[in-house]
Amino acid sequence: MMSGSFRPGLALTYVTVMAFSVLLALGTWQAKKIAPKNQLVASIEAGLAAEPVVLPVHLDDPAAVAYRRFSFEGIASQRAPVKVFGTNLEGKAGFHLYKPVARDFGRAVIVNFGWVPFELDVMPRLPVGPVSIQGVLMANPVAGSFTLENDPENGNWYFADVHELAVHFGLGSKDYYHFRLFADHSGGPRALPKGSQVRVNIPNNHFQYMLTWYGIAGALLGVYLVFGYKKNGEDD
Repeated sequence: MMSGSFRPGLALTYVTVMAFSVLLALGTWQAKKIAPKNQLVASIEAGLAAEPVVLPVHLDDPAAVAYRRFSFEGIASQRAPVKVFGTNLEGKAGFHLYKPVARDFGRAVIVNFGWVPFELDVMPRLPVGPVSIQGVLMANPVAGSFTLENDPENGNWYFADVHELAVHFGLGSKDYYHFRLFADHSGGPRALPKGSQVRVNIPNNHFQYMLTWYGIAGALLGVYLVFGYKKNGEDD
């Protein structure tokens, strides 16, 4: 018969306390990330909704102003754009069209002029010569573990690395900014290329992770209590 006393044993108690402490620490660590991540998301949303400001001549830390709207004037390259494989915001496969726009003061900006579908027979004409650009600044992308390597010689581009694009367009290391700018859409809803294809991919799952770690900690405590009473009853 099981008595009311609780004697789980020293070894079980030690292991449980250690594991419980680790789980609580993980849950608390995730909890502390919730507010900063919410602030980051709110800042990005505010930046995307704000009116563009003139792009500075010098910009040493592009990551600090990612997802902010800027405008500038320059000379769009006469060369054909690079077609970088990618989907639009609706998930349809196609190409993003990139080429540089050289500023009168400062360096060239690698501009994403918009997205076109695979099945498009004739590529739309992009601006050549003097042009006014406004859009969203994006940091240079980092290729994922499953991303194919670019093959510029055969015209196969899988991610828009600004350094590789600059080399393709004959720009020196000091001739271009180390970020991209996604141009706003112009024309009607069906006009191509489709601009403003800015994908905000900021995971914000810290609340769920917090609940998961705290939940596991609670389950561990429950198992410990049940096992302690059961062990005591078995000993009796």
